[in-house]
Amino acid sequence: MAKMRKILVDDLKPGMRFDKPLYIDSNNMLVGANVSIKEADIKKLIKWGIVEIETAGNIISSETELKLAEKISSTISEDANKIIEEYNLLLKKRKTLIEIHKNACDAVEKIYSSIRRNEEFDLDRLEEALDDIIGIIEENYNIFLFLYGLDEGKDFLVVHSVNVTFYALLIGMALKYSRKQLKELGIGTMLIDAGMVKVPTYITYKQSNLTDQEFNMIKTHPLHGYKALRQLGNVSEELALVSIQHHEQYDGKGYPRGLKGNQINEYARIAAIADSYEALISNRSYRKRQFFYHAMRNLLSTGINKLDPVIMRVFLSRMSVYPIGSIVELSDKQTALVIGSDPRKPLRPIVKLIFDQQRLRIKDTIIINLLEEASLYIVKALDEEEAGVNFLEVL
Repeated sequence: MAKMRKILVDDLKPGMRFDKPLYIDSNNMLVGANVSIKEADIKKLIKWGIVEIETAGNIISSETELKLAEKISSTISEDANKIIEEYNLLLKKRKTLIEIHKNACDAVEKIYSSIRRNEEFDLDRLEEALDDIIGIIEENYNIFLFLYGLDEGKDFLVVHSVNVTFYALLIGMALKYSRKQLKELGIGTMLIDAGMVKVPTYITYKQSNLTDQEFNMIKTHPLHGYKALRQLGNVSEELALVSIQHHEQYDGKGYPRGLKGNQINEYARIAAIADSYEALISNRSYRKRQFFYHAMRNLLSTGINKLDPVIMRVFLSRMSVYPIGSIVELSDKQTALVIGSDPRKPLRPIVKLIFDQQRLRIKDTIIINLLEEASLYIVKALDEEEAGVNFLEVL
């Protein structure tokens, strides 16, 4: 049996590989044979106060490999640190988001009330609210995280319209829209359901399945919205098209006109994606909301052929497979909260631990970058009920 020898932790470098396993002690292996040491491994040893480790093996990494590994490790760490920094800044913006959201809802409610009474309206207050929304998204695009739960006890039509605008603007920014284009897109989506105020209230808030006749009445709301925006608000043709076309589908099977592909206004194609996602993560009288990962997965599966595939990919790249706020179970049985991810590696996000393997709440802030922890991976996504937490309480 080969003789064990000690190696100082200070002599370890990211990228080192040995032909035999490295051990912390006789019961704990640090890395296996031919497995590169990561910067995170070295940091753990230092954190635990370990000054030396043992191995019976010999180093097999070349100098070139070490330099490359160090460069990659440094890049990953820099990206991870930036994501963590953005997450910490995000937590401080919740109060501001709630205030901006309320002002936007008030502006939309005022216009919807005017439409109910067939009265003319202007867009001044709406545009002011929209400027604030664009501004806070530009500060941190993950601000949408705090939209979750803001529909409680409020008119869901109004809240839905405002929330859709946040997701639509995320897409617009990813598409490098100008400020003028963002404002146009935002006005169109803020008033996306203007026609719903013309549908009988008992249908809008019905808790059971709609009859065919009732569903046909719902399907008239895009046309009602278009007419109201053009006649009562003097909204431009292009922006009013968002209202009349947001239920058209890319394959031509939508309503009211059965338009397909690029026949559908681009703002409306963006609105369709934002509208569908926001509806999935929101409570309705007839069903419970879906949590972020499950909503994204369902949008991807049900949206095939129905949604613009190019814009859908843009939305996915911005939101990630595991959107920020997703609760996940890791392969070591720990439960974690996704706090950010690298768009290039969406299945390996950065997470904050919530529960340990024994389901005990972790009080300290422990961040894990799954890009650096090769032995860990996500087993499944959990909703709040499965995880046993309110995600806003574990942020």
